Amino acid sequence: MKKIMIACLLAVLSWTGASAHVWDELAILVRRNSDGTFTLEKDSYLPISTYTNAVFFDYNNDGNLDLLIMGQGGDWNISADVKMVVLYRNLGADYDYRFEKVAAPGFLQYKDEGIYNPVSVGDYNHDGYTDVVVMNYHDGRHVDLYLNDRGTGNFIRQEQQSFEAATNGSVMFGDMNNDGWLDIEFSGYGDQSPTTLKTYINKKDGTFADETPSNLSGAFQGQSSLADIDGNGTLDILSTGNNTNWACLASLYYNTVGQDGTCSYRYVSEEESGILGVSRATPLIADFNGDGLMDMVINGEPSDGSGFRNRIYYQTTEGKFIMDTSYPVVPVNQDGGINMGDTNGDGNMDLIVGGYIGTYDETPAAYYSSPLRIYENNPRKKGLAGNTFPEPPAGITARMDGEELVITWQPGSDKETSEAALRYNIFVRNDDTGELYTMIPVDIETGKLKVGNDLQTSLSSAIRSYRMNIFGGGNYTVGVQTLDQSYAGSTFATTTLVATGLRQVEAVRHFRVVTADTGLVVRGADNHKVTVYAADGRTVNTGFSNTLIPLSQRGVYIVAVSGESNRLKCTY
Repeated sequence: MKKIMIACLLAVLSWTGASAHVWDELAILVRRNSDGTFTLEKDSYLPISTYTNAVFFDYNNDGNLDLLIMGQGGDWNISADVKMVVLYRNLGADYDYRFEKVAAPGFLQYKDEGIYNPVSVGDYNHDGYTDVVVMNYHDGRHVDLYLNDRGTGNFIRQEQQSFEAATNGSVMFGDMNNDGWLDIEFSGYGDQSPTTLKTYINKKDGTFADETPSNLSGAFQGQSSLADIDGNGTLDILSTGNNTNWACLASLYYNTVGQDGTCSYRYVSEEESGILGVSRATPLIADFNGDGLMDMVINGEPSDGSGFRNRIYYQTTEGKFIMDTSYPVVPVNQDGGINMGDTNGDGNMDLIVGGYIGTYDETPAAYYSSPLRIYENNPRKKGLAGNTFPEPPAGITARMDGEELVITWQPGSDKETSEAALRYNIFVRNDDTGELYTMIPVDIETGKLKVGNDLQTSLSSAIRSYRMNIFGGGNYTVGVQTLDQSYAGSTFATTTLVATGLRQVEAVRHFRVVTADTGLVVRGADNHKVTVYAADGRTVNTGFSNTLIPLSQRGVYIVAVSGESNRLKCTY
């Protein structure tokens, strides 16, 4: 087993419990500079909040990382009664990547009871736009699914889709059954069980079905995470938190997908895996030491009295996990958090740690400190080779099948990670309009991922083709890259194609018109009146948004939504 060298690059926002006022809500962006240092931006135009979860993703396909923030006030500047789920658009290089609040994105303004992982993003319906699933509490526990309205800044809550909801836990998109479609997994305190763990399978028609195996059991006050832990090409589950007896858990469920597409899970206890059960935890799963096997970094508090720690576990070739008892990463308690990402682009996964330490291991001053630290994963300082970048896929093709783009590829390769454990990321760009979809946000020129969240939404090694809708006719470039167990990305294998004869979708404000075989549908918020006019001004038909409005003949029509101010032309 190889260890790694994790060196602290940055320590900020610490305080010593002196008489100065320090309890405050914050909103700080941290930018990496070209020399490896970081710049803090307190005046970042973002909402100050506590109990905050933030997810970077590109909702409008312009190639810039936008920001979704869930949080609440802290009773200092903002009342704790104020809950927020807000979307911020990245204005790009011309505006120094400043963020601008999207006026009314459609998210219900509630938050989860905990601060574990209540938000996940991914394209669940293959339309080329990244959607959102949220765990929150509003008049009871809920898991709410939001459809991205083709990058307009409007997200449509899918009220027809109901989940056996939970809170005080986590929710994640991930393809559990290897059919290329994102499913939904979540755990927490549910209405029917305080240890809910559910897997909802994507039925490829916009709906999800509860197909949870009977042997899955979750926890509250914790987080479940998805990753291919044993490297067989399927997403496994690690579930942390408390059970009904308040015992601390770290339950492993290894997933096997049958020939009929059914998932079955093998339970591995804490005693068998070597992972310490913890409460109020955030597990991070990746190959941290570059040996091609998934490792773990887990914060939280166990029941053995050893207190809050950031514990690093390295996986052995026998599938056991060995903890690094030197504890090289500063601890943070339940008011803190950890995340991961390759901050310096060297192919080794780094750690980001922030929050309140609250441990008496150090001096009383350190007990009250709240550091924000980047820990660089630097195996070469220990004389180790470190992780290498994988090779791109071979034999990529792209073609149109009706109105769907079909992408196929041959496997990539990697020095450390086996072929079965590799994963794949794709991009699709309309070269005429510049619109760019990436499954996981990535620099398409270098292959370097831009985020460390929702990496489980990448494609399994069992999948060699992908179908999706595209953004109208035009010239397209399509790319596929290989990801290893460290989530280091290869360069992209690319191909081009010309898409012609596609029906065009037009949008106005938060609505868009989609033509069907017998009429049209105005997608957007529910219950808005729609009037369809002929080119000469005659009223042809009326109806409501999100329902089919029949048309008797082909032609050019004018569509008005909720009055004459929202008008657009549609060719049917």
